[in-house]
Amino acid sequence: MNGVSNQELSKLVDEKVEQLFPKLVDIRRHLHMNPELSNMEFETTKFINHQLKEFRITQIPADVKTGTAAEITGGVGPTVALRADIDALPILEKSNLPFRSKVDGVSHMCGHDVHTTIALGAAVVLQELRESLPGNVRVIFQPAEETEGGATSIIAAGLLNGVKSIIGLHNSPDIPTGTMGVKAGFLMASVDDFTITIKGKGGHAAQPERTIDPIVIGTAVVTQLQTIVSRTVPAKESAVISIGAFQAGATNNVIPDKAILKGTVRTSNEEVRQQIYETFKKIVTNTVTGLGGEVEIDYQFLIPAVVNDEKITKIVRSAATAVVGEENTLLPEPTMGGEDFSHYQKVVPSCFVWLGSRNEEKGIIHGLHHPKFMVDEEAIKIGVKWMVQSAFMLLQED
Repeated sequence: MNGVSNQELSKLVDEKVEQLFPKLVDIRRHLHMNPELSNMEFETTKFINHQLKEFRITQIPADVKTGTAAEITGGVGPTVALRADIDALPILEKSNLPFRSKVDGVSHMCGHDVHTTIALGAAVVLQELRESLPGNVRVIFQPAEETEGGATSIIAAGLLNGVKSIIGLHNSPDIPTGTMGVKAGFLMASVDDFTITIKGKGGHAAQPERTIDPIVIGTAVVTQLQTIVSRTVPAKESAVISIGAFQAGATNNVIPDKAILKGTVRTSNEEVRQQIYETFKKIVTNTVTGLGGEVEIDYQFLIPAVVNDEKITKIVRSAATAVVGEENTLLPEPTMGGEDFSHYQKVVPSCFVWLGSRNEEKGIIHGLHHPKFMVDEEAIKIGVKWMVQSAFMLLQED
């Protein structure tokens, strides 16, 4: 590292993060007060670019509607990337904080304001240490993680071109501030959504024999779908099928013409994902037609599973232990929640980790997407330090 030892680097990074922390808190609170929904992050993008310019960090031109990227150029060597998501949620924040959301019904109840702040902080520290960098670090501020298309828009814009590896993090209210969760292999599930439209024959509720009742058929479909995981997926694998909406009829004495079921499928790997899809189609089609109805199935493959690269995970775990200690570097359980960071994993080796953000003494106990969700701001320091340490270690890996 051009004469800088690991111990010296850790000390330098700690000092710079402590100095920068008040500014980072201000940045985080500005972002928190001014949330924007997916693909609408225009002011957020302007604000990030302003911060990059203020710290003389080179912005990368990119053909994206919202979101941005920057690069810190060090010595001769590869390029690694850091990723943060920037969008908010359509949730009314329920708090009395002085920096609560100023946008009615929109808020950062998933902590993307913190992720953005951490990536900006890492960019600033890396810019100050660029003479010691054995390569380049690209920092990606991604839009639309909460919906679809954010990660794929970044890839389509060429922002992963020339990148050797990429890392990302997400705050976790399930583990305390001062800890990190790092795991190789399967971490988060794939996400697929479906809509089933069942067409029957409507009529008077007092004469059901003259109808083909889509509600009865839909109920049978819901019951049969629950057998897919329990009876066709190996117990060692992880999978979930949930119905989130069942829409049919509008009054008590009329059997409707159709019923619509909407739901989601989560799986741990591509083999199980495809297996469930094929079984799903057969069960739904056979159940509906067997009861006299007609069916249309709209099944959307949205996000692959997050599966961390073994080699990259080993490196960033070392960075985590350097920041929070071995005893605070946890091995997390996989979750059936989804993350479009997985799209990057199809392009370059990568690792996604959890950053502890729970602090019961401060009342920071609510889960992601809860209207009272909050992140302990002390976690920002840890996230910045981890990103910087990881960037150096990834650039040195050869």
